[in-house]
Amino acid sequence: MRKISCLLIVLLSTITLAKENLKQELPYKAKKWLTEEVVYIITAKERDMFLSLKSEREREVFKEAFWSQRDPTNGTPTNEFKGEHYRRLKHANEFYGRGSIKLGWETDRGRIYIILGEPVYIQRFHETSGITVPTEIWTYHGDPSLGLPPFFYIVFYQEGGYGDYKLYSPSFDGPQRLLQGFYQDNFDRYQAYLQLQEVSAELAEASLTLIPGTGGDPTTQISSLSSDIFISNILSSPQKKVEMEWVDAFARNKEIIITDYSVNYVQSNYVLFVHQEDKKNYLHAIIEPYRMSMNQYEEKVYAPLKLNAKISDLSGKMIHQQEKNLQIEMSPEDFKKIERRMLAIGDVIPLVEGNFTINYLLRNKASKEFSSLEETVFSPSRGMPSLSSILFLYDEKKIPKNHQTIAFLIYDHKLYPNTQKNYTKADDLIIFFEIYNHSSKLEDCTLNISICHEEKVLASYEEIIRDQTYFLKRFPLIDYKAGYYKVLVSVADNEGKEILAERSEFKVSPVLRIPRPLNYNKIYPSLYDSYFSLIRAYQYLGLGKDDLVIQEIEKFYDKTSPNKEIAILSATAYFNKIDYQKVIEILDPLKEIQDLEIFKLMGKSYFQLKNYESAIDYFNKALITGGEIVDILNLLGYSYFKINDLKGALKYLERSLKLKPNQPDIKKIIENIKKGS
Repeated sequence: MRKISCLLIVLLSTITLAKENLKQELPYKAKKWLTEEVVYIITAKERDMFLSLKSEREREVFKEAFWSQRDPTNGTPTNEFKGEHYRRLKHANEFYGRGSIKLGWETDRGRIYIILGEPVYIQRFHETSGITVPTEIWTYHGDPSLGLPPFFYIVFYQEGGYGDYKLYSPSFDGPQRLLQGFYQDNFDRYQAYLQLQEVSAELAEASLTLIPGTGGDPTTQISSLSSDIFISNILSSPQKKVEMEWVDAFARNKEIIITDYSVNYVQSNYVLFVHQEDKKNYLHAIIEPYRMSMNQYEEKVYAPLKLNAKISDLSGKMIHQQEKNLQIEMSPEDFKKIERRMLAIGDVIPLVEGNFTINYLLRNKASKEFSSLEETVFSPSRGMPSLSSILFLYDEKKIPKNHQTIAFLIYDHKLYPNTQKNYTKADDLIIFFEIYNHSSKLEDCTLNISICHEEKVLASYEEIIRDQTYFLKRFPLIDYKAGYYKVLVSVADNEGKEILAERSEFKVSPVLRIPRPLNYNKIYPSLYDSYFSLIRAYQYLGLGKDDLVIQEIEKFYDKTSPNKEIAILSATAYFNKIDYQKVIEILDPLKEIQDLEIFKLMGKSYFQLKNYESAIDYFNKALITGGEIVDILNLLGYSYFKINDLKGALKYLERSLKLKPNQPDIKKIIENIKKGS
C-alpha cells in the first residue's frame, strides 16, 4: 500500500517537475501561461504541442484554440470557462499564498480550488481543544461522468501545526496525522479515530475516507485505496473534459490554421470511399461537423467555407493539394427549418493507384471554426479483382444520368452515407460496395451477404455476380433489437472457396428517429473532363511516373490551339524523360506567352541541347517574368561561359552569389574565370 501511496505523491508532483524542466525553454510570457496559468488543466498532449511551437504568433493562436475547446457556449462573445478559470486563479493567489513561501496557485489548497472551484461549504478545525492540528474539510458535489462521486470531501491539514496546508490522504497519512503531538509509535489508527470523533463525527469519517459511506472498519490499521484513486481522478478531471482530436488536427494543419487564425476546432464525422469507373479511381468524401455557425446579412443566412484537400504517399510526400471555396446560402425562413440539423459537405478527387494518406481541412472563414480528418486509403491498381469497403447509407435515390460530378453520385444513384453507421428499427439497412477490376473470371462466382449478431446469422442473401461491378442492397431492420451487428460480404468461386471478403459493423439504436444531415456538394464537370485528368496527371508527376502523366493527358493536347496548363505538364514529364526536343515542340506554340514555367522549360531544354544562344534568350525572359532566381542566374552564367562570353558569365554568376552567398562551386568558377581573364 505504501508503494501505491508513493505513486500518488509522484502523480501530485509531476506537474511541478514538468514546470522545472521548462524554465529555460520558453519566453517569459509563454512559460508563465504554461507553467502557472494552465498547469493544472492542460493535457500532456497539449503541452507537448505548445512546446513544439516556434513563434509567438503560433503560441497565441494555440492558446486561443486551447480556450475555445473548453468554451461551453462556443460562438458567443464570452468564454465562461476561461473567465471562471482566471477568477479561480486570482482567488487562489489572493487567499492561499498568505503566510507561505509559495504563490497561492502552487499550494495544495490553491490547486484544488483551481480544479474544482468553490466548495459547497468549508469546516475549519483550528487546534480544537488542543486535540487536532489546523484542519479544513471542503465539501463538494461531484460529476459522476468524470469519475467523481456525487458527494465528497477534500481534507487539508497543517502537519505538526505549522507551515502550508497539505492535501490529506486517508491511506498515506491516516487519522493520526490530524492530531497534535503525532508520533508514529504512540498512536494507532483506531485511537486517533476515536479522538477525532470527540471533535467531530464528520472529521472522523473524513479521516478514514473522502467518499462518505465507504470508510470501512476503523479498527483495522489499513485504509482503502479508494480515496487515493479518487484524488487521482480529481487531478485528471480537467483533462477528461476535452477531446484530444483537436491537437492532432492543429498539428496536421498548423500552417493554414495559424495564417487564417482558425482557432475553434469542431469534431466531425466523415466517410471516405474509393469509387472505380472505367478502370480509374475517384475518392468520394463527406464531412459532417458537429456544428456549423451561420452568419446573417440582411435577408441571407450564409457560411463562407474553405475546403483544403491534401494527398500524400505513405512516405509523407505530398502529391496533391487543393483549396476550394464553398458558399452555403439560404433565406432565414429556410434556415429555421434546418437549423438543428448537421451539414454534410461532400467532395470528389480523382486518385491514382496506391496507398495514400488523405487529409481534409474544412474552415468557416467567418466563425474561425475548423474540422479536420486524416485517414489512409487504398486506391486499387489495375489487375487483380478486390472488394471495396462497405459503404453504409441512410438513403439512396435513383436519378437520371447527368454530365456533372458531385460526391457520392455514382452511376445513376445518389448515395447518402451514414457516417455513424447508426440506424433505428424503422430504418432500412442500405449498403453499397464495388468489385474493383471486375473480370470475366468472376462472372460465375457467387456473392454472399450476411448480417450477424453474436455469431448468429440473422439475414443472408446471395446471387451470381455476372457482369455487375457494384451492388446496392436493402435490409429491413424492424425485427432487430438495439445493439451492434456485423455485415459480411464475400465472393466464392464455383467450388465454394472464398476468394474475396469484406466486413464491417453497424448499430441499431433504441431511439425512434435519428436526424439526418443536410447535404452540400461541390459541383464538378463530367468525370471525362480534362479537369480530372489534369489532377490525376499531377499526382503521377509527384510520384515520378512520367509515362503515366503523358498517357493521362495526351488526348487533351491540341497542337493547333494548346491548353497552357496541359502543355506545361506534358512538357515537364518529357523533360524528366530527357526528351528535350519534345519539350520544345510542345511549348513552341506558346513561346509568346509571358509565363515563367514556359521560359524555364524552354531555356533548360535548349541548354541541354547545347543551343546556348536560345537558352540565354529564354533565361533572360524568365528573369524579366519571374525576377531574380538563383538557378536561372547560374544557368545564364554557364550559358555565357559556354559561348566564351566571360564578361556575361561573371555578371550573372556574381548576381547569383550576391543572392545566395553560400555557393562554393559558383565561387570557384568565378575565381577561375577571373584568373583566366
